[in-house]
Parts: sequence; structure tokens; C-alpha cells
Amino acid sequence: MRETDVFSEIWTFICQHCSHIWHDEYEARHFDDGHGGDTVSWRHRGLRSMPPWAHATCVNCETAMVKVLPATPQRP
Repeated sequence: MRETDVFSEIWTFICQHCSHIWHDEYEARHFDDGHGGDTVSWRHRGLRSMPPWAHATCVNCETAMVKVLPATPQRP
């Protein structure tokens, strides 16, 4: 696989339990899988991670009732 693009994205999270709103930055690394497809690897704070929408938990009340809004790509 060959890395083709790296995007820094700001994701918005809204807790549907306590109404806390926060933003967090993730890095999406796109790879050409060699068969015409695209594979994405995620990084959060420099470490490999699950996608932002997977297993989102509120940083304020720790519930899993979190709505994740689409990312805002960051310009270089």
C-alpha cells in the first residue's frame, strides 16, 4: 500500500445527555490498496485510533450518547 493523502480534520461532538459540545482533531491517512480502492487509517494525538464516530464517549459526563458531526478539513 502507498500513502496518497493525509488530511487533518476537526470533528465536532455533541453529548445528547449533558449537552456538552467539543471539537477534536483527527488525521485521516488515505492509502491506495493497489486494487483501485482507498483505505483510510486514522490518527488521534499522534496515535493510531478508531474513526472519530466509533465508540464516541462524552469527555464531560462519560456517556456514549454522543452525536458526531461531519469533519471540517483544515487547510495546510
